[in-house]
Amino acid sequence: MPLKHRVEEITLKNGARGLLIYTPHATSVHYDIHFWAGTLFSPTHASQAAHIMEHLSFGKNEIHATPELFSQDFSRNGAYHNARTSNIDMAYYVDAAHMEWERILELQLLAIAKPRYTQAALEAEKGNVREELTGYEANNRRVLWGEIMHRAGLSRWYDPVEKATIDQVHMPEIMHHFEHTHTTRNMQFVIAGDLEAHKATIIEKLEAIALPGGKLLEIPQEKAKPLGPVVIYRQDIPMVLFQLTFFLNRILTRDEQQTLNTLTHILVGTFHSRILGEARKRGICYGMGSHYTTSPMGVSELLLSGQVSPENAQELFELMIEQLNAVRAEGVTDQELEDAKQYQLGSLQMAHETVSSLVDWYDEEYYEMGTIDRLDTLPARINKTTRDDIQAILAEFLDTDTWTLGGIGNVDTEVFHAQHELFKKNLTRKTVQ
Repeated sequence: MPLKHRVEEITLKNGARGLLIYTPHATSVHYDIHFWAGTLFSPTHASQAAHIMEHLSFGKNEIHATPELFSQDFSRNGAYHNARTSNIDMAYYVDAAHMEWERILELQLLAIAKPRYTQAALEAEKGNVREELTGYEANNRRVLWGEIMHRAGLSRWYDPVEKATIDQVHMPEIMHHFEHTHTTRNMQFVIAGDLEAHKATIIEKLEAIALPGGKLLEIPQEKAKPLGPVVIYRQDIPMVLFQLTFFLNRILTRDEQQTLNTLTHILVGTFHSRILGEARKRGICYGMGSHYTTSPMGVSELLLSGQVSPENAQELFELMIEQLNAVRAEGVTDQELEDAKQYQLGSLQMAHETVSSLVDWYDEEYYEMGTIDRLDTLPARINKTTRDDIQAILAEFLDTDTWTLGGIGNVDTEVFHAQHELFKKNLTRKTVQ
């Protein structure tokens, strides 16, 4: 069962806002402090200023003379810290034992608000970021996804461009990014643990963070544009790693996202699913997956992905077309829908059993949409999904002109373009009058 909890939203006097998730009897705490401070808020020529600044966090600060001293102090009882940066946001997160919740919160706020950047640390972290981005070149799925986003005109993190900006990041760019983005009105948080008795102290500490008021930064809006097939040839990959990706230039509702969860489970979620199950039965595909997102920048994405040998690709793609068309025309069966719902309800019983997993559930929608997706409402949302809902959302994705078939690996470009054309000609689409 999900960990027993209660959620409270609070707005602080300094303009920051966030969620307190009270988890009775939990023996750990999780703090996630967030800013709209991703690469899009850095100068275009030096967009990795955001990422490099993130790497400089939890280092030298007003109290600790070196990063090593801070690390030693912070982790002495097993506490863990890290940070993440995307194109739009930056977040600092911490896991710690309940016994030292106050000390660790103070250290986290100190590291965020009172860093002491040095030229030596900056040069070291520029090198580490370069190593990180170079390492991503071996992540073939990431390479393909990034290329698709780039060609669709979306400002997602695109490694080749980002890597090229590292040398343009100097101390003025770091300081400007910090001062521009790290303000209390641009700050959000999700804090979880057995902390209800300490609410007043937590608020006092958050309101005392040494940051200026500033303003809440606006998230830029964008639209995906039509794109053709995306082919990346890599001789050392014997398979074809593929993505069939659809974009909608709008934000999905919570109900629509749940409908997609049910749809993708029926298509590729199990060894008896419509596409993966049949492909495994024929011996033509080892693995497939699915993913969907909706972004506050105004674009939603649905993808079906997998790996297939070049000789089996055509048969697999024809199977995908056949099943997508069948669901659009006839819908899923009552039994498929019921089975998918039971699977999701059962999975929920085994999920969100730690304070950090609760934060993972709540923080994304809260940060991006400003709304609270209460976990106890999920069973009702699962149960309300209908066959008509599934047909409607699939039809909207299939009707879009912003889609592509992308592949990376031992790909014959001419053959892959023909397979892209196969999807273009044979997926059932709305007739344009």
